Amino acid sequence: MEAQKQFIKAFGWGVIASFFLSSTFIINSVISGAGGHWTWTANLRTLFLIPILALVLLFTKQLKTLLIVLKKSPWVFVKWGTVGFGILYTSLSVASLMVPGWMVAAIFQINILAGMLLSPFIYKDERKFIPKKSLLISVLIVLGVLVMQFENFTELYVFLPAMMSFFLVLIGAIVWPLGNRKLMVVCEEEEFKLNAIQRVLGMSIGCIPLMIVIGIVGFVEVGLPSQNQVMSSFYSAIFSGFLGGVAFYKATQMIHQSPIQLAAVEATQVFEIIFALIGEMFLMNAPIPGIYGQVGMMMIAVGILIHLVNNWKRSKKWIFQLKV
Repeated sequence: MEAQKQFIKAFGWGVIASFFLSSTFIINSVISGAGGHWTWTANLRTLFLIPILALVLLFTKQLKTLLIVLKKSPWVFVKWGTVGFGILYTSLSVASLMVPGWMVAAIFQINILAGMLLSPFIYKDERKFIPKKSLLISVLIVLGVLVMQFENFTELYVFLPAMMSFFLVLIGAIVWPLGNRKLMVVCEEEEFKLNAIQRVLGMSIGCIPLMIVIGIVGFVEVGLPSQNQVMSSFYSAIFSGFLGGVAFYKATQMIHQSPIQLAAVEATQVFEIIFALIGEMFLMNAPIPGIYGQVGMMMIAVGILIHLVNNWKRSKKWIFQLKV
């Protein structure tokens, strides 16, 4: 019963995280529509996020622990912060110039598959084995995501930017779970006792070198960002970076020992599509998806439901065996 409760809590945190994480796709679209440069979109979010998280850890007396770990292994955070945050933010910011935010959110769901397929290259214990049933369920979800894109491939002028954005978001979908999982493994091996907020701040600090380079490029090309872009990036840091990122890292940390449950929790990110679409419909008058979009959403919903049932049955079976 405790395993079931833990999974349900983690799944709930995953949905909450998706709600806040979806804000980054909406805000990126708003910034792009207003002419904001992609370099500042990628850069400012991280620069705002660092002091926000640092203040939280300072008031909770957890900042010192992180600083000790950073001093001991700085390159670990530079490496996985650059991969998991720096490359991710950059790819999503450029992709948002070409397609609506909800479509970026839809393509990004490939990370559900990427997380599992990367397992053999990340873990050395039983977690390196890919759970076949969870993989098939996640394939159904990703197929639903791809079906949603069909209605946007009817014209060449839409097809080309859509394909470019697809490959950019694909990169982000790979580095996001890669950075998150690799850092958790390092923390396990080195016995770093870091919570979700500490890990997010550590990775944010780690990607500063890349953000400085991107900031220089932005300054040379367009000068300083506009006030609207600065404020939008601040909101993105609060809602997506702080609330969304920390909630998602907390969710994955709660069940990181179970590949099956981890796959299900990572699958909650598909809710970002719905949240992003609703947000853009209200803020930017985005049209309702057509038949392909609706069919794709139904496939995604079925995949999520099967994930939940699959994990619930496995938890009950495990508890029964434990009692026997």
